[in-house]
Amino acid sequence: MNWPDAELNEIRSRGDLALYLQGLAQRLHDGELQSENLATADFVDAAGRWTKAMEGFFKNVVRQPVPEDPDWAMIAAIFRAAVVYE
Repeated sequence: MNWPDAELNEIRSRGDLALYLQGLAQRLHDGELQSENLATADFVDAAGRWTKAMEGFFKNVVRQPVPEDPDWAMIAAIFRAAVVYE
């Protein structure tokens, strides 16, 4: 998988995912990223809704079908999408 967000392409292990998520949280805390979802419940809901609707992202941005077997980078992409998905 070649993600449009270069950081996602570097995630290959559980440890990489953990570091990515910690960095994502820090960027949000520092104000480097704006979030549409300020509450935990909203964030989790956005992650679920984006996961359900990700076919459009794959069709229009990645230009590949959604992988049947997700990897660590896919999990990171779900978290990253939930930051901005309304």
